[in-house]
Amino acid sequence: MTRRTTGEPLPLQFAPTASRLPERIVPMRPTDGEGPFDDPGYFFEPWWPGIRAFVLVEDGAVRLRAEALGDPTAAFPELAGVVELVRADGVVLDATLMVLDARGRPSRTLLDQRLAGEGGGCGSGGPGGRAGTSRGSAALVASDLLYLEGTSLAALPFGERRGELAALLRPSSWCLAGRGFIGDGTTVATALGVLGFRALSARRLDAPLRPGSARDAWYRVPVVAAPRELPPFLAVIRRLPL
Repeated sequence: MTRRTTGEPLPLQFAPTASRLPERIVPMRPTDGEGPFDDPGYFFEPWWPGIRAFVLVEDGAVRLRAEALGDPTAAFPELAGVVELVRADGVVLDATLMVLDARGRPSRTLLDQRLAGEGGGCGSGGPGGRAGTSRGSAALVASDLLYLEGTSLAALPFGERRGELAALLRPSSWCLAGRGFIGDGTTVATALGVLGFRALSARRLDAPLRPGSARDAWYRVPVVAAPRELPPFLAVIRRLPL
């Protein structure tokens, strides 16, 4: 029998804390719309040119989940700063993840390079700052809130989930809740086309989350895009009031 000297700490073993968040998220998938429309029951916002990602915030850590990809968290180390912007724990954001070039414009090339593990170091810009021209800087636009304090919000209508989302995120230039208009989809489509966007998102305000096909709860509506590059990210955001 091994004797333990007085004052020597006992070897304690703790079971890992179970996560309150799901390991797998079955997303609601938008329906392809035929064209812009007006309806006071819908919220219209830009369809941002990035990839859809679920951002999980729990116990001071951030994890990413993206469809058809492995865990992309390591490719976006600056997104650890999301913890400082979220006013709660046990959170899952449904967001669009982009990489901005040195002029603040979303770049698919830089995004693909990040996902492929290419590009230089992260630079010294910090979250949303200039992270080096070869790598760009990450930006997130959250369009929905799936979990709050570890509890699913699937049964709530989108309008309530969006209200919770707007209250959840502290103001930031690189991570923010989606902004748009209620009701006037044709005007939004025209404005987005002039800015170079190819689609807008139309979400029914009274619709709960539906795993799988969204049916009429969410449309991806094509718009006629002008032949130009997208303007800087912040320039677009400042034009959207809600």
